[in-house]
Amino acid sequence: MMQLAVATENPASVAETYVRQHMRALLPGQTVGIALHGTRDDVPLDMPFFVRGRRSGGWPQRKVASISALVRSGYAAALSTTEEAALSAFLKEHSVSTLLAEFGTTGLVLRRVAKSNGLRFVVNFHGFDATVLPKRQDIRRAYKRLARDADAFVCGSNHFASILHALGFPAEKVHVIPCGVDPVAFSVGDRDGHTVLGVGRLTEKKRPDLTIRAFALAKEKVPQLRLELIGDGPKRAMCEDVIREKGLAGSVTLHGAKPHDEVRAAMARASIFVQHSMTATNGDQESQGISLIEAMSSELPVVATDHNGFSETVADGVTGMLSPEGDVEKMANNLVTLASDPALRVAMGAAGRDRVAAHFDAAKTTERLRALLFPMQDYAVKAAQ
Repeated sequence: MMQLAVATENPASVAETYVRQHMRALLPGQTVGIALHGTRDDVPLDMPFFVRGRRSGGWPQRKVASISALVRSGYAAALSTTEEAALSAFLKEHSVSTLLAEFGTTGLVLRRVAKSNGLRFVVNFHGFDATVLPKRQDIRRAYKRLARDADAFVCGSNHFASILHALGFPAEKVHVIPCGVDPVAFSVGDRDGHTVLGVGRLTEKKRPDLTIRAFALAKEKVPQLRLELIGDGPKRAMCEDVIREKGLAGSVTLHGAKPHDEVRAAMARASIFVQHSMTATNGDQESQGISLIEAMSSELPVVATDHNGFSETVADGVTGMLSPEGDVEKMANNLVTLASDPALRVAMGAAGRDRVAAHFDAAKTTERLRALLFPMQDYAVKAAQ
């Protein structure tokens, strides 16, 4: 019997590794998926799926549909009555009792369906959905309805929880359950003691240009250093400009996006992980820093900024070294300290892996989320059926 539905914007997205992890691990064999965009062929998971697809018709028809959804549900991108009926039939067909919506906007789309079908409804916030979108008045109004109707909300850090509280989500409904990783999937290889690695999309909130500037300063004191950045995005040209400005063409490599197995291999070879995240001009912030957790799983010491919940992920002075947002000189000094001390790198790397095992092991975080989705007495009954 299927009991859990996990809904997201696009489960095929490279950035939604943790969503696919939830789909596979929360309730194996008893889970269905809901995709708000794409086609069934895009979905990389072997389970029943409801795929919303694109709204049909031209601009006038789509505009009318948006206005209708806004009037009916308070959110212009909500399901149409026809879509609600089709999804309700899908949920009943698979005996779904609990719905996990990944991202606040997914929760807005599915709020009415969850309520009309009497489902336990949990919404998992991840970043942009709580830091940027609420600047819009219509989103704030819609979130008030969501705060009332959903049973629980999840986020990755206590800092992020404070943001949700400020938006009006009741404190008693907000639960801090970080996304986890499987430590077994990460290993330690033959380290290159001079390689600094960064992984992530080249976006404003990750400020890869400042990572490169910090590296340039560090390289003045440790000339053998090399920087490798994995990821692509709108700030690539800015990164290329800084590389030219600083004369780093032979020392910085922009690899572009890479499959996850190549990311893990790069982490196994590197000696330091670096990430200069900071709040973007539009307010966008990271949630907890999945790449930081993956780096610690690979026994890499982390040099990062004290951004959002990063201080809850990285133990400053123990598993890595944090610096204020925008402080390029401090980040450079931290890189120099680690680059010059192999024993410190090893000690921080080992402490990082221990920290992941204690706080960010996917098996443990999944169990915590499962317990929230299915209160233990109910879950034990359902699992036995």
